[in-house]
Amino acid sequence: MVGLLSHHSIRGDGVREYEIRSLRTLAEFRECERIQAGVWGSPAATRELLSVIAKYGGVVLGAFGGRNMAGFLYAILARRRGRLIHWSHMMAVRTGFRDRGLGFKMKLAHRKLALAQGIKSICWTFDPLQTRNAALNVARLGATIEEYLPDCYGRFPSAIERGLASDRFVVNWKIAAQSVERRLSEGARPLDISGVPRANETTVNSDDFLVNWRIQLHLSAGRLLVEIPSNTDSMRARDIELAARWRNETRRIFQNYFKSGYLVRDFIPPSEATNGKCYYLLRRAGKGG
Repeated sequence: MVGLLSHHSIRGDGVREYEIRSLRTLAEFRECERIQAGVWGSPAATRELLSVIAKYGGVVLGAFGGRNMAGFLYAILARRRGRLIHWSHMMAVRTGFRDRGLGFKMKLAHRKLALAQGIKSICWTFDPLQTRNAALNVARLGATIEEYLPDCYGRFPSAIERGLASDRFVVNWKIAAQSVERRLSEGARPLDISGVPRANETTVNSDDFLVNWRIQLHLSAGRLLVEIPSNTDSMRARDIELAARWRNETRRIFQNYFKSGYLVRDFIPPSEATNGKCYYLLRRAGKGG
């Protein structure tokens, strides 16, 4: 099914043309191993695994700047809650090629291919405390978050995880939905969050890191905000104990409100308008789309 995807060229940084296409050769899959090692410290998806996925119903895409592979994505054919889906297990972009929209473009190319196969939903996981992933997955792609998995993959040697429990959100990107089509064509609209109750109230400590001073688990409004730190990687490098506190506290918050019928429906990235703060927006299921 790889042949369904034609070459997809994009203008990346105003100078270089990037091409997104299906990967087919062992040499390309070896390059995916190298990218994984650069991002996480070691490869988890071997060339043999990627070769099998590409041949038998899955998707392996690469983003190229000239001859150089800048990033890749792979997904398997799976079944979730009785429906056939693509489970997008891994996406990585090399250092030096980030913040150029390549992750977004790889997701769009994957969506096009999946729709051509009759797939209506693409699912994956990501760390709830990684704001870059939240901005891409929720704010830009319009995906919904409906499940929280504590220590999803167990402890593993990731340069990003730094020994923390591998908690993950489960993303459900309903690629055929009108709401997703609208988000992709119009972009994220500014949200008025004045007066929206906050599940956590924060302050800044002496090291300029965000800390929670109050957590509320019994709110019942139609919309709720959950604030997370905008500098998680720096926090993990300099104060791993505080990073672990954030892991445990946000775990309590999200598990509690998901159990009460809320979903994550949007993400507000840090900006001047938010004084550098960032928030997940939760809505009760069935309210406001």
